[in-house]
Amino acid sequence: MKLEEACYSLKLECALRELGFVEIGWKTIAHAGIYFVEPIGLRPDCGPEDDTLGFVMGEHIYEQNPGGVHFMFMSAKEAFDSAFNL
Repeated sequence: MKLEEACYSLKLECALRELGFVEIGWKTIAHAGIYFVEPIGLRPDCGPEDDTLGFVMGEHIYEQNPGGVHFMFMSAKEAFDSAFNL
């Protein structure tokens, strides 16, 4: 799946669960309770046509603390299910 398609998947999951999201450029970041969910690629400088590695979930996605806890999931649905079950 391409990152652009992963962003569409994330928006769809937000719509089904009546949750909010923001678009920053082409990228989508969703708010799931106390967590944020976003699709990530293999490199930090990925574009919308690059392959998706997965969906990352964490309290502070752009935190500079290397000890910050983040979880990775294969689908947006799995990420949201885990966010609300933790």
